[in-house]
Amino acid sequence: MEDVSRASNTFDSIAEHFDRTRKHPWKEVTEFILGCRGTILDIGCGNGRHTLVAEKQGLDVIGLDASLELLKIAREKCEGGKFVRANVKKLPFAPDTFDHVLYIATIHHLSKGRVESLRQAKNVLKKNGTILVSGWAREADRWDIPKEERDLLVPWTREDGKVFNRYYHLYTLEELKDDVEKSGLKVVECFRSGDNNYVMAVKH
Repeated sequence: MEDVSRASNTFDSIAEHFDRTRKHPWKEVTEFILGCRGTILDIGCGNGRHTLVAEKQGLDVIGLDASLELLKIAREKCEGGKFVRANVKKLPFAPDTFDHVLYIATIHHLSKGRVESLRQAKNVLKKNGTILVSGWAREADRWDIPKEERDLLVPWTREDGKVFNRYYHLYTLEELKDDVEKSGLKVVECFRSGDNNYVMAVKH
């Protein structure tokens, strides 16, 4: 199944349960947002937990996701935000539109086209605009799989007991940094925090 359709179907099915268990914004993302001014695009905004932080910070924010059900939840949280259902590999915005981009916990759901999605993000950034990208860390201790494995299905058990498998590409920090650089963005900082790897970059 094509990446966007798979993610849309899965997250539509678990949206309410996902929202109840994913209330709090991540500290690393909040710190990035607090340094932002102007316009920001939240790619893979999910239930809007980081979009809301950006809105409260006074940013002109647009949230984008493949899941209609998650977008409905995000709209309820962020009355001043704008939301768009779209493919992360074909962003529906003109070049040089945004001062900043969030790309949090989304790129790891793509089985292919990850660098192309980063090129799309670069394209919509203004010159000197910044982006924060995160993906699940292959280095995390939680993975009981051979070291060479990068791709897996992670089950989500909904409250009614039904199980939905979510595709993940586990990124090493070096691989995530390399993919960001391949897109033409200039890496400013990269680090691991908990189960996630982060790369902050700029469009030069």
